[in-house]
Amino acid sequence: MSVLFHADRVALQYRGRSAPTLLDLTLMIRQGETLRLDGPSGAGKTSLLRLIAGLERPTSGRLHHLPQRIGMCFAEARLIPQLSVTGNLQLVAPRAGAMMEDMLQALGLGDVQGSPAQSLSKGQAQRVALIRALLVRPDILLLDEGFGGLDPRTWQLARDLIRKHHNQTGFAVVEISHDPARLVVPDGPCLRLGP
Repeated sequence: MSVLFHADRVALQYRGRSAPTLLDLTLMIRQGETLRLDGPSGAGKTSLLRLIAGLERPTSGRLHHLPQRIGMCFAEARLIPQLSVTGNLQLVAPRAGAMMEDMLQALGLGDVQGSPAQSLSKGQAQRVALIRALLVRPDILLLDEGFGGLDPRTWQLARDLIRKHHNQTGFAVVEISHDPARLVVPDGPCLRLGP
């Protein structure tokens, strides 16, 4: 399997902080792999996701094999409020027609696809954000507490959709969840950060 991301003795220290958020981290992520990030708040889990996504640069060390396509799903949906559900999704995948429609139906959003994002409930917005992350056909899918607002049945639908596309396309999954019951791959390998 091809290497999608390789951190070699990476450190990350934010300006104004006395201690580094990440220190001497070496990590390799290959196509199809799953990885859960664990550790207390402030241990650097989200910072590591941001490094993988190319949103942060390390203070020292080297990053290799940055993936071409990143799908990210945060705790907040981060949709454009005035755009419709379909409009938000078409920003990342303008020609995803049938695939987008299938995902909207699978997650129970078929009846709100023309609604502005600002009119959605938190759970609906989170589902739209997940579809957006999958529509980019990611090399790596990054999940940062993206499903806290979903009821158990809707969470299962979201998990099943991720697993289906993971099995079909072989993207890697890196996830953070403080709730063990809300992990996409609960038995996958775990990297613990912090003390």
